[in-house]
Amino acid sequence: MSGIAGQFQRAADTHPMETDSARWWSIALASILGVTLFRIVCLAFNHTDLFVDEAQYWLWSREMAFGAYSKPPLIGWVIRLTTWMTGGEGTFDIRLAAPIMHAMTAAAMFYLGRMIYDARIGALAAIIYITLPGVSLSSLLISTDTPMLFFIVVSLILWRELAAVRDDGGPLGLMLAAGLGFAVGLGFLSKYAMAFLFPFVPLAALLDRNWWVRWSHAFLAGLVATAVVAPNLWWNYTHDFATARHTVSIAHWNAAGLNFGSALGFFGAQAGVVGPFVFIAMLMALRDMRTPTVRALCALSIPLLLLMTVQALVSRAFANWAVGAYAAGLLLATPWLAERPHWLRASLILNTVVAIILPLLTIFGTELRLPNGELALKRYLGRSALVSTAIADARRLDAHVLVASDRSFLAEMFYQLRDDHHIAPRAWNEGAEPPSSHYALLYSLLPGEATNALLLSRADSLPACIKDEPAEAQWVAAAGFMERATVGLWKIPASCLEGANHGP
Repeated sequence: MSGIAGQFQRAADTHPMETDSARWWSIALASILGVTLFRIVCLAFNHTDLFVDEAQYWLWSREMAFGAYSKPPLIGWVIRLTTWMTGGEGTFDIRLAAPIMHAMTAAAMFYLGRMIYDARIGALAAIIYITLPGVSLSSLLISTDTPMLFFIVVSLILWRELAAVRDDGGPLGLMLAAGLGFAVGLGFLSKYAMAFLFPFVPLAALLDRNWWVRWSHAFLAGLVATAVVAPNLWWNYTHDFATARHTVSIAHWNAAGLNFGSALGFFGAQAGVVGPFVFIAMLMALRDMRTPTVRALCALSIPLLLLMTVQALVSRAFANWAVGAYAAGLLLATPWLAERPHWLRASLILNTVVAIILPLLTIFGTELRLPNGELALKRYLGRSALVSTAIADARRLDAHVLVASDRSFLAEMFYQLRDDHHIAPRAWNEGAEPPSSHYALLYSLLPGEATNALLLSRADSLPACIKDEPAEAQWVAAAGFMERATVGLWKIPASCLEGANHGP
């Protein structure tokens, strides 16, 4: 990648007026395809288990509903498409959309960068994007951030295109406005965090006329976006706003305070998401607020980053909650890096090394342990083996229903029992209101099923009504996410069913 940086610099020095988009596009495309092919090949040999969220998204792909407990439904639809195309439901089939969609986003970054600056900056932005550490990590597993980022970039492209024809009230403007609404709606159906970004678009338009659009076009885009998300809003209404309540609960606003360590940790973690050089470049670019372009890109990135930092200050925030800021933020950083070849090379080299190591780690590093003795990839290992043992013991004990309350168990149970006609997976809810998971919301244990059911649980996390019951089977979890924990299967006594919430 350092060679690519050199190509950009030499081209700038030798042909300062060159505007040959095809050449820059070929450089960007070769980089995108090369990185993506490497990721897909590594994905085929990936030895990690599906993470809890991934297995849950797979279940949504089978339900094909307009909503789900914790997030919007589009991620399930994407998985359904790739599993239909490949004809399988293995980890490769489920995760395949991740590297492909990131490649599509990188290509869209080229187009957006070319619109705002030129083809050279657009190509460099695409290459920087495809090698970002956060992109490298999320290309190894399927997550809601991946389609959301794609639709953010597409929405920004369509917004700029719409601004370019704001004096034209003809069909082109109407088509672009409808396309913008469709992209925003699909972004919202990818992840509700899409809603955090677009209130800042009017601010960008105020700072840069190149983002101005006709009110009639903005209104049409809003109508189309509302129509796209309406089925999901209806699903939430008919399910007691389960997704909204879950979103509020994970924000931990009920335990709000001032945690400066959390805020600093979140802000510092952003250097891990995009790489330290890109993050510093993004912040350094803010010193040049004289141009409308920089001011507008700042409006589309920095407020969201600050908003999530405040969220971390008063409660908590995960590092990926601010990823929506980096569609515009990357276009703040790229010109700054392009003017500083040493920074550019250092950034590309560091991020490329990470982009190579992470996929190889999932193939050759599953037994790698940290200095504290834990597996480096423990979050992504051991779940399949543990649940396979539980299912084998449940068959031996002639159980017809396997129950759990831990979402880590439930996700893998539903995945492994997807075509099983002898054992039904069910969620143990213990009367919790609202339901504690998607499984508890839609797949709770029914009263008539409890007579031949076994509960899968950690020995130290049993419901109070089962604590004194002997285990039907018990074992120590092997290496992975629950290493050395005692796990077992227990019969569910009738006293446990009294007052519990069973069924949707």
